[in-house]
Amino acid sequence: MLRAFFALPLVFALFACAPIVRTHGNMVETDRLQQVNPGVSRQADVAALLGTPTAEGTFNPNEWYYVGQTTEKTAFMAPEVVKRSVVRISFNPADGTVAKVEQMDESSGQYVEVVDRTTPTAGHNLGVIEQVIGNVGRFSPPTK
Repeated sequence: MLRAFFALPLVFALFACAPIVRTHGNMVETDRLQQVNPGVSRQADVAALLGTPTAEGTFNPNEWYYVGQTTEKTAFMAPEVVKRSVVRISFNPADGTVAKVEQMDESSGQYVEVVDRTTPTAGHNLGVIEQVIGNVGRFSPPTK
C-alpha cells in the first residue's frame, strides 16, 4: 500500500510531461490533394474534396489557400511548430477549372523581422498633471 502511495505522484508527473499536440487550420492530406487534377477539377470539386479554403486571394479571388500547422507543447514550455503546410490552388477565371496546385512547407517560408517602432504624431504630449488640470471645469453638473 505504501508503494502505491508513492508511485501515484510519479505516474501523474509522467503524464504531465506528455506532449500536447494541436492542429490549427486545414492540414490537407496528400491523398486528397492528389485527387485534384489541373484542367479537370472545378472549384466545387476542390471544395468537396478539401473543404472550404482558409483564405482566398486578396487581389485574385481565383486563388485559394489552405493553411495549417501542427504544434507540440510539453508541460509549461512554449509551443513548438512541428509541421506547417500551405497549399495554393489557382483556378482559370474563364471556366473555373484548376490551373495550378502548389504545396509549400516550412522551407518555403521567409522570416519577417518585426519592427517595434511608433509613428510620431503631431501635437503636444500632455503630462498627467496637465490632463487632470485641463479637465477641471469642463464637466457640467447633471440635470434633473
